[in-house]
Amino acid sequence: MEELRPWKRLGSRTLHRHDRVVIREDMVQLPAGRKRCYPVMQLGQSAGVVPVAADGQILLVRQYRHVAQSFCWEIPGGGLHPGESPDEAAQRELREETGYRAGRLRRLGSFWPNNAYLDEVIHVYLGEDLTPDPLPADPDEQLERRAFPFPEALAMAQDDRITCGATKLAILWVATVRAAASTG
Repeated sequence: MEELRPWKRLGSRTLHRHDRVVIREDMVQLPAGRKRCYPVMQLGQSAGVVPVAADGQILLVRQYRHVAQSFCWEIPGGGLHPGESPDEAAQRELREETGYRAGRLRRLGSFWPNNAYLDEVIHVYLGEDLTPDPLPADPDEQLERRAFPFPEALAMAQDDRITCGATKLAILWVATVRAAASTG
C-alpha cells in the first residue's frame, strides 16, 4: 500500500468576506503532482456550553435559523472574539444567552463540524454551579430560554427535535460523562 502524503498549499485567494466568515480558494498540489483549486470557508473557532442547573435540568436556547428556515433548540454558544480563549468565550456566551455564569466549567472536547471544507473548530463545555450574571444579548439574537430534564434533552437530540449537530454532540458527550461517572 502506498504511503499517504499530505497536500501542499501553493497559494490562496479570498473570494468573499463578511463579518467573521471568509470564503477562500486554495491552490493545492496533490501528492501525485496534479494541481487543484479547493474551496474553504473560514469561520475560526467557536465555543458552546451545556449548562446544568442545580436541579439537574439543562438550559437550552431556541432561536430562528435562516438556513434551516425554522426555530431550533441549541446549547448557548458562538464565535470566539479576537484574543479570547475558548473558556472565556463559553462563559461569555452562557452569560449573554442564558443570563447565568458557570461556577465550574469543564471541557468535554473539541471537534471540526466538517473538516473537508470548513475550518471551524468548536470547543464544548459542561457548565455547572450556575449563578445569575447576565450580559446583554447580541443585537441580532432573539432567544427563548427553557430548562429541560436531561432525559428529555437527550431524547430530543436522538429523535431530531434538536437539529443542531454541535448541540446533539454536546448532549451525547454529557450522557457519556454521566454514564461513566455512574459506573465508577
